[in-house]
Amino acid sequence: MKPKKQITVIGSSNVDFIMKAPHLPQVGETVTDCVFQQTFGGKGANQAVAAARAGGRVTFVTCLGDDLYAPILIENLKKDGINVARIQRVPEAATGSALVMFDGSGENYLTVSPGSNYSLTPQRVRACEKLIAGSAMVLLQMEIPLESNLEVLALASRHQVPVLYNYAPVRDASIPVTGAMSGLVVNEIEAAALLGVRRVTVQDAVAAAEALRRKGPGFVVITLGAKGSVASSASGTRRIPAWKVRPVDTTAAGDTFCGALAASLVEGAPLVNAVTFATTASALSVTRMGAQPSIPFRDEINNFLETREMP
Repeated sequence: MKPKKQITVIGSSNVDFIMKAPHLPQVGETVTDCVFQQTFGGKGANQAVAAARAGGRVTFVTCLGDDLYAPILIENLKKDGINVARIQRVPEAATGSALVMFDGSGENYLTVSPGSNYSLTPQRVRACEKLIAGSAMVLLQMEIPLESNLEVLALASRHQVPVLYNYAPVRDASIPVTGAMSGLVVNEIEAAALLGVRRVTVQDAVAAAEALRRKGPGFVVITLGAKGSVASSASGTRRIPAWKVRPVDTTAAGDTFCGALAASLVEGAPLVNAVTFATTASALSVTRMGAQPSIPFRDEINNFLETREMP
């Protein structure tokens, strides 16, 4: 059996503080009778876990703080078989943290303190050039400094390594969408920001995906939540439906999608098949509470695909 190809995830790590409320509060309102849970998240860490659980061989590059959470987070990543050798501890910094509040329908409020994530500088990225050069794919998001992401894109382009770029969350729409992004994954809000338009609706998604692809990426996927997604590549543009599930918590649904998509693409799956696989992983994740605790394993994804028919 050939060894699995390397997926390198470069991005953020957070400690998540989750509060499940009977309903989301209005300004000035106190909601009691909530349920508290502390888990681990951050878009980079979530996507690393999702790719690993989906069957990928993953190395994760991130910065953690000088606090009690960092060693626990590292051990948690090791449990999923993730290579943590490139994780750096930053003295006198706090590990990134997120406060998540959601209601029974799965809707959520999310606030983030970047902490040590902003210590993942271009200089630290350049120290990973050999790792990047030896990767089958690099996975990026928008929770580390923008100039660091640009450095990753430059290094990957130099070594002809594909980059799956998840433009999330919306921070700086000035980043150029180019061919250095082998694949671009966005939701409707992120697509609108990159196109400089007020909004992208479900009806606009095909045209939006094609417009983004004309900027250079090899393919573009626009995720539409319960409405599925649109995938555009040189082979054409297709809508991929979503599975009908009962959502409990949508936290990390997009991250689960990206990680599973990367794992499937690196294995050689055609884009539509890989998007269907990622859609299934994401659907399973929203039926569970928390970020990383909600991310499914490959057997779960395959079993779901084998026992369901696409709507």
